[in-house]
Amino acid sequence: MKTEQKDQEKYQQQLEKKSSEVRGAKKYSDILSRVIHDGEEIFKIKNKAMFLSAVIAGLEIGFSYFLVCTLYYLLGGTLEVHIIFKLFSVVYPVGFILVILGKSALFTEQTSVLALPVLNGQRTIWELLRIWSVVIIGNVIGGIIFAVFIGILGPQLNLFTQETMVEIGSHVISQDSWVLLMSAVVAGWLMGLLTWLLNSTMNSLTRVFLIIMITGVIGFGGFHHSIVGNIEVFGAFLHSDTISFLDYLWFLILVLLGNGIGGAVVVGLFKYRIFESNYAEKE
Repeated sequence: MKTEQKDQEKYQQQLEKKSSEVRGAKKYSDILSRVIHDGEEIFKIKNKAMFLSAVIAGLEIGFSYFLVCTLYYLLGGTLEVHIIFKLFSVVYPVGFILVILGKSALFTEQTSVLALPVLNGQRTIWELLRIWSVVIIGNVIGGIIFAVFIGILGPQLNLFTQETMVEIGSHVISQDSWVLLMSAVVAGWLMGLLTWLLNSTMNSLTRVFLIIMITGVIGFGGFHHSIVGNIEVFGAFLHSDTISFLDYLWFLILVLLGNGIGGAVVVGLFKYRIFESNYAEKE
């Protein structure tokens, strides 16, 4: 009797283990399918609508920059500068929450999403480059508009000064080119991972927590996000005698490239290949 009972318990444990594996496989497969579906839906949006959505995203993400400038100005002289830069992580997620939950078109959020339909054979690389171009141009224009606007309004409301904008932008652009590129790869990697995680849950509070967690890491680490960085460096360029337009342009090219690599290659390609090969046979 004892032997039979042990065999039955062992058999039951094997069944539970197999059931758990199937549920896990289905969950990963569901996430992959959902991300690919989201990417395919984005490809169907008309260029004009996508461009306007991207401009709005560039404006909305500016509220992260606005809060960063305000925090730097308020804490200046009371804390060491390197500590203030770390505290940016507290306010950095605000613009991302506005953009992501508001469904505006942000380049770094869509990088891995749009790459997956291409990897799945549903879209071509040229279609991908076309929509990336539309989103990037819209994000950059929106960010430039916000930098000009807040550079006039902020000092008038005594929220921060134009010198604050210069100091923040100078700090962002101060690294060597290879550091900017690698830092941008990490930021793109994290944003691609955020997109993947957001598709694993529909709970609003959980989604907000994930946005705060991932973008907070970007802010704390000082990793270079192209769209926020666009506002930071362009804002400094407007009021600085040492930052040229070529400096701004070179920075923007590097961080856009790095974010694209981090999102599309590290997250999009690796996750697609790993999960597809590992779980396709279990479905």
